[in-house]
This record gives sequence, C-alpha cells and structure tokens, in this order.
Amino acid sequence: MAGISTMEKDNRLRWGGIGGIVFAVAFVVGVLMMTDTPEGDESNRKWIEYYADSGNRTQLVVGAIVLAVGTIGFLVFVSSLRERIRDSQAQEWLGTLMFASGVAFVALLGVFGTSLGAVAAAVEFGDAPVPRSADVPRIVESIGFGALLLFGMAAAGLLMVTVSVASGPTALLPRWLVVTGTVAGVIVIVGGLFFIPMALLVLWVLAVSIVMLRQPSLRPSMTV
Repeated sequence: MAGISTMEKDNRLRWGGIGGIVFAVAFVVGVLMMTDTPEGDESNRKWIEYYADSGNRTQLVVGAIVLAVGTIGFLVFVSSLRERIRDSQAQEWLGTLMFASGVAFVALLGVFGTSLGAVAAAVEFGDAPVPRSADVPRIVESIGFGALLLFGMAAAGLLMVTVSVASGPTALLPRWLVVTGTVAGVIVIVGGLFFIPMALLVLWVLAVSIVMLRQPSLRPSMTV
C-alpha cells in the first residue's frame, strides 16, 4: 500500500512474530489444561467424578480462555505473513490460500476449546447441574478432538506448505525453514489424528516467529 514506510512494515512483521510466540505458548498451555480429562475408555464414574470437582471445571474454563488468547496471537501472526507474501514476488493466490487456511484453523481451534469447555462452563456460569451421565462429556470431547486433530490440523498443514511454497522462490524465509516447513506441513496434514503434528505446528510457528523478529524487513532472506 502506497504511503506505508519500510519501518511501519517492519513493525507489522515484528508484531506478527510476537503474535506467533503468544500463540505457541498459549496453545501448549491451553491444550494441556483441557486434555487432563479421563481417557475415553475410563468408567462412567471417573468421568462424573471429574466434572463434579470444581477445580477440574475451573481448569477447563481457564484453558479455553488461554486458547482464545492464542487464537488472537495466531491471527496477528497469519496477517503479518500475508503482508510479507503480498509484498514479495509470490503469486497473490498463495497469500489468500495461506490466510484462509489460518482462519479455518483458528475457527476449528475455537470448536475444540468450546466443546471441551462447554460442560464445565455450563455448570460454573449457568444453571446446569453436574452431569450424572458420562455420555455428554464424552461426545462433546470427541467433537472437539475431531475438529482439531482432523480438520484443524489439515488446515494448519496447508498453511505451513503454502507459506513454504510462497517463500521458496523469493527467499522470504531461510532455505532450511522452507524445506522443513514443507515436509512438516505434509506430515501435519496426513497425520492429524495423532498428537505429533500438533508439536510440529508449534515448533514451526516458533521458528517462523523468531525469523520475523530477527529479520523483519521485507527484503529477501539470504540465510541458508
């Protein structure tokens, strides 16, 4: 956009790096807080006792709030990446696809947080009684995990691959990060039902964020 100085563009990218780090931390903390529920094959009694504990319910609600903070950081991160790609020689449709993938991931992460925190929030802030059956908590948790691990990780993997493809010809990211980002993105897409892709996503976001903070300028990176 005309009239925007290089310093202003650099500041946007720095905020993107900060946003990515905020997301990575909030994502790890939030997911750990919200996945402390009983295993799916645990007895109904275990599930009912878990939700009868006010401390457990509070932990789920706080975990959902932490994830919400993480989504804000991720949106800032993705928006900054879009600007970086837009101002490069990469094709514009790649920036659009990357941004759409990021928004889709945020939406599905929201489904995850809402699903796992819904029962606890209904008891803590609403008039809902403590569940007397484990069926509802089990079902909503399955919905949340399905949204994140299957659909959410597919969107996140597409984001990683798109950013890597767009960065390759213009050297917007170090070569090693372009290669590892492409490989990791494919693994995240095809391996979404496992938890390992979630770790790959976090590591990739951290790596890109550090690059954005250390080399915020839109000039191509020559790091190898």
